[in-house]
Amino acid sequence: MNKKAFGIIFPIFFMLVSIRSIEQINWLSYLVPVFYFYFLFVGFKEIKNKELKLFLVILVSFSLWAMITSFWSPYPLQSFIRASVFLVSSCCITLAGYYWINNYSKNGFVYLLPLNILLLTASFFSLMFKLPSDYWSGYGFGLKSFWSHQNVLASLIIFTLPGLLVMPFKTKKIKIISTLILFSLNIYVLLLTHSRTSATVLLLAILLYIVLSKNFKILWIIILIITSVTAVYLINKDFHSLLHDYIFKTEISFLDRKKPILSATYEASGHGGWKGLGYGVSDSTVEKNLQLNVHYHYEGVRIVREKGISVLALLEETGWVGLVLFLLFVGYLFYVLILTYLKTMDRNSIILICVLFGMCLHAQLEGWWLGVGSVQLPLFMGVAGVIIGNIRIKSAKNS
Repeated sequence: MNKKAFGIIFPIFFMLVSIRSIEQINWLSYLVPVFYFYFLFVGFKEIKNKELKLFLVILVSFSLWAMITSFWSPYPLQSFIRASVFLVSSCCITLAGYYWINNYSKNGFVYLLPLNILLLTASFFSLMFKLPSDYWSGYGFGLKSFWSHQNVLASLIIFTLPGLLVMPFKTKKIKIISTLILFSLNIYVLLLTHSRTSATVLLLAILLYIVLSKNFKILWIIILIITSVTAVYLINKDFHSLLHDYIFKTEISFLDRKKPILSATYEASGHGGWKGLGYGVSDSTVEKNLQLNVHYHYEGVRIVREKGISVLALLEETGWVGLVLFLLFVGYLFYVLILTYLKTMDRNSIILICVLFGMCLHAQLEGWWLGVGSVQLPLFMGVAGVIIGNIRIKSAKNS
């Protein structure tokens, strides 16, 4: 197998995944399933690794349980198909991520760099030419560019930021300058999206990195910046109004628009029981007020409700059995990562912990863990493969 070809195909795959929510060219994302067979062919021989094998066993166990829920699902065919897609896509992307770091590039996240540059290019194109016509959305706030929602663009921005940490330049000065420029552009676009979730997740991930790396000088700089912003907020009326509008948007109190969604998700999770209502099923018996109705829609015969919190969505759809199985493979990733970090205390392990932490936190605020059609889940599974591959590399060095 030509490793150089894989080095081109793997980044292209995530670029195609990211455009599935772009109405103008989403037909290109129909090519994505072809890549699954390629990744399976490339990564099949890697399954002999014990860490990867155990992870896949847990992942398959959850997928099979999700398929079993189709027996009592009100949409049995849809539940079975979605669970099958989850099984195939998640396993194949994990294999590809593992293959990437072991056979193509030890710089684990460099495959995210092309997608990040695509996001920046599309965003600045929208800002300059005001295209598409609805490039600015979200109750009058937030840049979404060509993507379906401002939160989608923001999540892609923060999920691809780790690619900047491994810029492929040999000269240290060029690497630092290019990283700083791209990072600044990403933060600018992120702020324009007005996505409070993504901004908060990024900040918490950075703080976690500072704590784990014990780089307290940067921590003091961040504290100084926050203190300065707070002081200006309290003193300057114009800045006070600007920041207030950014944080609250059109809400009277914080998260006004999210409260009906979160309340319905919490209520529905209590109806899941030990076996769940069915994979991909939205409980339609939860309270529907006028504000919540806008978050219900039909996909074919299946009624879909925005859920917001992944853990509660797992309870609703797959019950306690599904939740435990899903948290087992997420917990396994944290377990092996933390063990590697404690043994090596190296920068790469810290970055991986922070990336996994950020993604898992974001999933609890945006609810995409079960979204087989989401743009975030493939990125998450790719990171899972990179994490398992990184463990193998560290083990080989220490043996």
